[in-house]
Amino acid sequence: MPKQSKNDDLKKDVEKTTKKQPLKRAKNRPKTTPKSDSKKRGAKSQYENKVKPYLEDIARYTRCGVTEGQLCSYYDVSKTQWAEYKHKYPELTETLKKAKEQFKTELVNTAYKVANGYEYIEIKTVEEKDPSGTITGTITTTQKRYAKPDPAMIQFLLINRFFDDFARDPQATALRKRALDLAEQGKLPPDGGEGV
Repeated sequence: MPKQSKNDDLKKDVEKTTKKQPLKRAKNRPKTTPKSDSKKRGAKSQYENKVKPYLEDIARYTRCGVTEGQLCSYYDVSKTQWAEYKHKYPELTETLKKAKEQFKTELVNTAYKVANGYEYIEIKTVEEKDPSGTITGTITTTQKRYAKPDPAMIQFLLINRFFDDFARDPQATALRKRALDLAEQGKLPPDGGEGV
């Protein structure tokens, strides 16, 4: 058996004594209390870094028709994390909700404008050239134009806004309503309502 040095014996004794003795707090050191949210230590959450500083941009993108999936990939946030942020931070949910409502309102207003026809100003800029091909100046003309009403948009709005009055096939619509009523009462025809 090899000899052990005295230093090895001392190390073992020190390890045994330190494990058995409880750690004592210094008398002059106060007890630690939970810190307030403003003095948290460590890195900010991903929401604080990736989303919160860009709420105005997110609202602008949403008003332009950008989907939440596209926002997730642009801001490098997973869809699951995005859903958690929406649940945890009401400011994000409210921002998205308001922006989507504004987007919808703008689309409906544009649809009505296209359906009714509208005036617009067309600006044309033409470059003047001399016989050698060098540009000598530009001429800018403005003309007031009128876009005619779009019959397809008129039809779309009438069918979707006033469904009872302008349905494409009123008989089929009435049959579907009747089938739904029978289904709610539990009195479907033997074929299960197929073909209705």
